Amino acid sequence: MNSILKILSFLPAAAIIAAACEKDPDGREPSGGSPADLTGLTVDGQFPIVAWTGIDLADMDSKFGPMKECGANIYLGWFSSMDDVMLALDKAEAAGVKLIVKGDALMTDTRNAAGMMKDHPALFAYHIEDEPEVSEFSVLSEIVENIAAVDNVHPCYINLYPNWAWGEIDGYMSKVLRFYSEVPVRFLSFDYYPVIEQDGVSSLRPYWYKNLEDIRRVARSKNIPFWAFALALSHQLDDVLYPIPTVAELRLQMFSNLAYGAQGFQYFTWWGVYQSGPTQVYDRVKTVNTELQALSPYFLGADVTDVWHTGREIPYGTKALSSMPEGISSLSTPDGGAVVSRVVKDGNTYIAIVNRDYRARMTLDISFSSRAMRIDKQGNMAEAVSGSIVVEPGDIVLYRIL
Repeated sequence: MNSILKILSFLPAAAIIAAACEKDPDGREPSGGSPADLTGLTVDGQFPIVAWTGIDLADMDSKFGPMKECGANIYLGWFSSMDDVMLALDKAEAAGVKLIVKGDALMTDTRNAAGMMKDHPALFAYHIEDEPEVSEFSVLSEIVENIAAVDNVHPCYINLYPNWAWGEIDGYMSKVLRFYSEVPVRFLSFDYYPVIEQDGVSSLRPYWYKNLEDIRRVARSKNIPFWAFALALSHQLDDVLYPIPTVAELRLQMFSNLAYGAQGFQYFTWWGVYQSGPTQVYDRVKTVNTELQALSPYFLGADVTDVWHTGREIPYGTKALSSMPEGISSLSTPDGGAVVSRVVKDGNTYIAIVNRDYRARMTLDISFSSRAMRIDKQGNMAEAVSGSIVVEPGDIVLYRIL
């Protein structure tokens, strides 16, 4: 996820388990289609939202509360001793949050360490590795299997590289396929921070949506969920600046993840959201988290059956919207374009549209061929009407087709 973490030892990285599969030979979507198994992969029936490191053990009593209030229900951290692990789990339980835990003993004395943790009510998952190399897959597989022998309830968490950081873009899928074939994980994830600045010019990395395409394709073919990230911590990596995110940039990242079918959402890192007190990002993250959970009744456990793009330039590795989804007779956007996805849950069909421009509003012109309802980000429904609407930068519009 974050190569910066490999460079800065005081910051954790991020890029979870990823896997992918090639298109069918005729270019169609892989079959898949059954809802992913989310057993043990939600928090009180809601999306898991992960705060990626940044809280010391001594500060957990005071910082877990603000974390939960901000909408993060899981904290990911690692600890040097099992005494610290168990104390952190106790503190999480008292605060009403879950932990993804990594401890040194989990790597060196795997079965005993998992045995100590497995019955704790605050445990969500075991953190095994971040951004592993291909050469590490066999070792990771052994660790995961050893944990499963003791605890087949809690999943293992492994972070994979984004496509740009792991060799050739078009070779990424073969690596994650190999990973998934060798390491028995229960969910997939990857990290990607698409908004960058170079020489003072802001842009989106060109292969972000390709990464989402690959992850979604594999997850759907295997009927397992995937998780994705947004950046909360500004940092510099070589000549690339990852800026402090705006609300629009956070929305673009999380709502694009959502439109592609992500079932878990993560922030790298929590240090960027809350230090001795809230940073300028705190309220922005809280806003987006509230919106994500309000939309969870329509996306959690859903099947994203198709994803298209509009605009003058279609992102690499994606497909253009060439024919209208069911219930829609016409749909057009400005040159900046949008993500359009078809979502199916409990027999209901939804169309999600995300403004791909994080700097400018988008005018969406849409007409319906059947009755539809518009769902706002508070989860309220109202009759949808054909015409033009303005979509804020990076924002999402959701319709239910009746």
